[in-house]
Amino acid sequence: MDADHTAPETSHSNYYLSFVGAVGSLLLFLFIIFIAYLPNRPGSVNEDIVENRLNNLATVRAAQKDVATEYAWVNEKEGVVRIPVSQAMKLTAERLGKGEPAFAPAKPKAEAATTE
Repeated sequence: MDADHTAPETSHSNYYLSFVGAVGSLLLFLFIIFIAYLPNRPGSVNEDIVENRLNNLATVRAAQKDVATEYAWVNEKEGVVRIPVSQAMKLTAERLGKGEPAFAPAKPKAEAATTE
């Protein structure tokens, strides 16, 4: 039993084919990524539009800040007033601490006049 069990020699062409296949797969992957990105590239930006949008954003934020931090009449006839959020939170915490509901439904004027 003189059998020699050695692995067959691998030809160099198998290594080259593996290398070419790996490089080809990588290039194909990069090509697909490029094609997917191409339609999503940002276009040129018009600076006037950007500045206009930033000015609009500043105006909206200023208005939101005023609504959240200042007193104002909502309906002067009905006696409805807007109060700052911080004040509303304090009043709500006080009501909840006393066991009262946080928000009591408003009474119509006719009903309020008869109950007083």
